[in-house]
Amino acid sequence: MTGSTWEFDINKMPGFQMERREVLPSRVKALNTALTAARTGGPIFIIGEVGTGRTTFSLQLMDRIESNFIWIIGSQALSSVPFSTLSVLATQLPHGSTGTSPTELVTGIGRATSNRTQWIFLDQAEYVDQQSAAVLKQFATAGNIRLVVATTAVHAMPSELRSMISSPNFMRMELGPLTYDDAGVMLSEVLGGEVNSSAVTSLLEFSGGHALHLRELALDAQSTGALSKQQDYWTLNRSWTPHGKRTTDLINARLSNQPEDVREALELLAVTGPLPLPIARKLMGQSIYDAIDAGLVRLDFVSENPVTGERTEHVRLGAGLSSQLVFSSFDSSTLRRHINTIDEKLSWELFDAESRSRFTRHRLDMGLTVPIRELLSDVEQLTSARQFPQVIALTDLLDQQRVDSPDQLESLLIARADALYELGKPEAALALLQDHLPTGSPEIRFIAAKIAYASLGRLELAEQILEPRPGDPPGIAAYLLLIRSRANKVVDIASLRQYASMPELRSEGRASCLAHVLIEKSHSGSAEEAMAEYVRISSSPEWKTESASVRSELLFAFPAMAFALGMNPAQFAQLTVGDNLKEANVDHGNVIVGIGMGYLESGMASQALAALEQAIGLLSVGDPYLVKGFAAAFAAYAASLLGDRAKASYYLDMSRAEPEVSGQILRPIAERSLLSVVLDLEGEQAAEDLLHKLLAEAESFGRKNLVMRLLLEAWQCGLLADASRLSEAALQVQGPLAATLAGYQTALEDPAELNVGQLVQAHIEGGQLLLAAQLAASASERARVLGRRTVASHLLGLSVDIAQPLEHVNTSALGRARVDESLLTAREYATCIRAASGASNHEISQELFLSPRTVEGHLQRSYAKLGITDRRQLLAERVATDAGVLQAAEDTLALPVFE
Repeated sequence: MTGSTWEFDINKMPGFQMERREVLPSRVKALNTALTAARTGGPIFIIGEVGTGRTTFSLQLMDRIESNFIWIIGSQALSSVPFSTLSVLATQLPHGSTGTSPTELVTGIGRATSNRTQWIFLDQAEYVDQQSAAVLKQFATAGNIRLVVATTAVHAMPSELRSMISSPNFMRMELGPLTYDDAGVMLSEVLGGEVNSSAVTSLLEFSGGHALHLRELALDAQSTGALSKQQDYWTLNRSWTPHGKRTTDLINARLSNQPEDVREALELLAVTGPLPLPIARKLMGQSIYDAIDAGLVRLDFVSENPVTGERTEHVRLGAGLSSQLVFSSFDSSTLRRHINTIDEKLSWELFDAESRSRFTRHRLDMGLTVPIRELLSDVEQLTSARQFPQVIALTDLLDQQRVDSPDQLESLLIARADALYELGKPEAALALLQDHLPTGSPEIRFIAAKIAYASLGRLELAEQILEPRPGDPPGIAAYLLLIRSRANKVVDIASLRQYASMPELRSEGRASCLAHVLIEKSHSGSAEEAMAEYVRISSSPEWKTESASVRSELLFAFPAMAFALGMNPAQFAQLTVGDNLKEANVDHGNVIVGIGMGYLESGMASQALAALEQAIGLLSVGDPYLVKGFAAAFAAYAASLLGDRAKASYYLDMSRAEPEVSGQILRPIAERSLLSVVLDLEGEQAAEDLLHKLLAEAESFGRKNLVMRLLLEAWQCGLLADASRLSEAALQVQGPLAATLAGYQTALEDPAELNVGQLVQAHIEGGQLLLAAQLAASASERARVLGRRTVASHLLGLSVDIAQPLEHVNTSALGRARVDESLLTAREYATCIRAASGASNHEISQELFLSPRTVEGHLQRSYAKLGITDRRQLLAERVATDAGVLQAAEDTLALPVFE
């Protein structure tokens, strides 16, 4: 896989053993449009490359048009045989031809279709012979034959079929590459279970959106153990690259019938990657145009000179082919031959950075000498782009590389160690640097210290590596402060701010210092200022030129800012964070954890748990940043909100078993979420002890926002009965969430509909549904105590309406009750279960053969036992669901298919 790229299309073809009736999400609209067109009787053309699901889509359409249709597949071998397709058709028609001459065939087909409409699915129509095409056109125009035609391209079909596009009822449908949703459906079917969103994204990228390739890649990865079940999700190891026999055989089969010059062009393009058209023409000559005409290479328009009109165009592999797939189909002798051809015809300077690094890797694989300046340039480019597997490949023979200076060797060592760390091999990374630490530069010491702390959890070792030495440059002090900030030590934020603009530091180091400044500003209560600074930087022209590594460092601050402001995924679309995540090539596991956190801010615990379980599955096969314990804390919280004590306990234990550094400077956010979990599982005293500990830590840092959020959590779960302390804390914090919380004390002391309603509406506008529902419910209870029954009923109804999307979620402040069988009699339980599902007393009485009065009696006694006052507070039994989580991944972070 190229780096740790993120983000999140599918086809069910006969060869995939998938039911014809299941239509891919992206093609439902097209299918309905085609069905409408079928009513007019005109020809329908389905256009798509081999393996794109063209045949499956056509069969799904035919099943819905007419079950008694005839399926004819064109044959390349018979395309030059006159009337060969017609002969095949005649054998399938009842009472059709009784002879074999053209006249007998035509007469027989006419007789068989004279009194009824006959639908024909003409697959691979580019191989229909010209004579049969002419007859079929005639019958489709003036007879009772109706056609659905599937082909790779209209221009490839015989002229008689092509001419049908002039028909007034002609319908043309082109099938594009698979979407993320399509890939998720298809992979779930192929693998027989839910698939991690990261695996969907990665396999979709490798496949080029090609359905057949996607299936074979998944099965190859599964057969090698790279695709395994983690947390009940099929999860792909992020270091896996396509190299299985299934995909190799598939590509060889696809290319075997291509002319030698076309295959040569494809192989050269796989070695170089995308090229400007003039350079491709210089390398491949006329062959590149032949490959374009064959539909196997794409010609992409890049730009046009407004003065001269000159166009800039690039060529790249098309038809669902990728460099990795084609490259895996030829052997080392072929690769060596291609390298020699490229060396003879092109100079290194003609390549862009990505193509250069790919070519350098191939030369190294063949044992060829690569000039050190070229190697250093390529490694630097790949590191900046966070393409860590490629960095490893280029530095595999580090001990054999001839360097001109110690600085060059150190640069390669740093790049390789950082890549090993990012790919989950911290011990190997640290061992690589060990001998160079006594005399190494600040950069090599910082990389070693970062690895020691962030991936091995060894803060003392990190501090020891960065211990000041005589003659140290200022950068060492900056890195030491940065490590301590990551470890949640009290640090001088003003110094971090100063280091963020220190020219002696690498740009990644400066961005990391700035990220920690923004995080601490958010923790301390100045999240609006932090977010404004982040938006200003990420919207600037300079930001567009920053490398992926710089972007990823600054993006580390985003979850803390979003949490401090109470943001959820729907609000992320208002910022540039989604684009930034894609361009920064951010780690998939971190992204999915961020989605889960965003869902929790809305109170949508089912969706949050589904996202977090996917993240934990991904982190189980590689956790370079020690995030698993951090994610597990949120998963425990989501499970607790849903009343799933078994899962809450499981994830609480997982969180505690992971290193204490998990989450680094963001860890306090996760620890706050454990208050409800500990209260539920270990009792009030344990929860109060945890609250006091976390409050003391937050106050010692001056982290006013964390104090506010801890108090909010305590109020939500019932540890804090009086909201006055929460409102006082909120007055010291920036942001719309704090402004709303500041009004809690007044609203709950005097719960009038107007003042409570304003605060509830503010929460709704912020996407904080759980907080809105909790405030309305708590105000309702206060109004009931004060004897204001009308206000209490109105506010309770408001709470119920707001909480509808929060299925099965409950907190002390929300005041709902799960129908606990252990507290109720059998009749009470049966009555409550039905009431919770929305049944009226009359409906319950009929179903249970009780009088309405008896039903009401059972309900009232049950309310008293469950601690509620109204049937609207009953919660039905929970059914696990992950609905919506993949859509959030797509909307917020969906990565495109990378070329």
